Amino acid sequence: MLNLFTRYKLIIITAVLLLLITGCNNSSTPSTANNSSTAPYLTMTDDTGRSIVLSHKPERIVVLSPSFLELLYSLDGHAVGRPNSKLGTIPLAEQEAAEVGFVYNINLEKVVALQPDLVIGLEGMHDKFVPILESNHIPVMILKYKTYDDVFDKIALFGTIAGSEQQAHVLAQDLKTKLTAISNKLPAKKVKVAILHATAKSVTLELDTSIAGSTAKLLQLENVAADSTPLAVSPELAPYSLEKLVEKNPDILLVVTMGNSTDIEKNMNETVKNNPAWLSLQAVKNNKVVYLPSDLFLLNPGLRMPEAVGYMANIVYPEIYANAK
Repeated sequence: MLNLFTRYKLIIITAVLLLLITGCNNSSTPSTANNSSTAPYLTMTDDTGRSIVLSHKPERIVVLSPSFLELLYSLDGHAVGRPNSKLGTIPLAEQEAAEVGFVYNINLEKVVALQPDLVIGLEGMHDKFVPILESNHIPVMILKYKTYDDVFDKIALFGTIAGSEQQAHVLAQDLKTKLTAISNKLPAKKVKVAILHATAKSVTLELDTSIAGSTAKLLQLENVAADSTPLAVSPELAPYSLEKLVEKNPDILLVVTMGNSTDIEKNMNETVKNNPAWLSLQAVKNNKVVYLPSDLFLLNPGLRMPEAVGYMANIVYPEIYANAK
């Protein structure tokens, strides 16, 4: 028979084992609950500083900008609503989505009627729709899309939205490879450029934060307006000064037109011919005044970024980039 001390010892050991077993069973409960609980599909801050929480992968997306539509479909996403297009360049797959008005004139009633679980709008254009959409319990992201960095940011974001993260990574790497192939050919010399932003009523200078400016920066061109004070209403632009332009004397004048490009070009050519100060510019003397295509340089070219960079590279260094355009 066991003595009293041994019996107490066995009782204590048994009690400890029971506590350990019970403790292990209890500790697995939160893990099971965590696995069964529904975590948000995506939590992010949009470019206006608003917090966005998507409870599930969006299946009824309405896109208010053609640029974002291109990105979404390039990553195997799809939309139930999209902007109209005057250009007729929307691919067949994207045309299946319902039209909700032009990018600058969205019909919000049509948007709401589609019962979207996500609306994606462009900063500076669609911000005003946020209160109405939120009052209808519709998640809305307002995103900026002005620079090349924005393109890579949005590729990653749209890859997450569409559940195509790996495809987004491959797409971004492909763009970077093409850009590197262009930059690797750059000669070791500096070329000064001025980028004019011309409308029917005014001329301003574009800074490095504009599309054409960021293209020039990528090509290591010296933008003579880089140190200028930006306009308050358009921080990618600076006031135009012919006196300063003459002082900087750029090698090439690049012109981005906004409006009727034919009329703007005609008016500018008349101004150049009738103004001795213009005629004194090195770029004018060497016939280096180039009008850039609006589809590549007025708005963000998006996935056509390598095409835009190759186009400008060919203008500046035709002997090197003759086939890059």
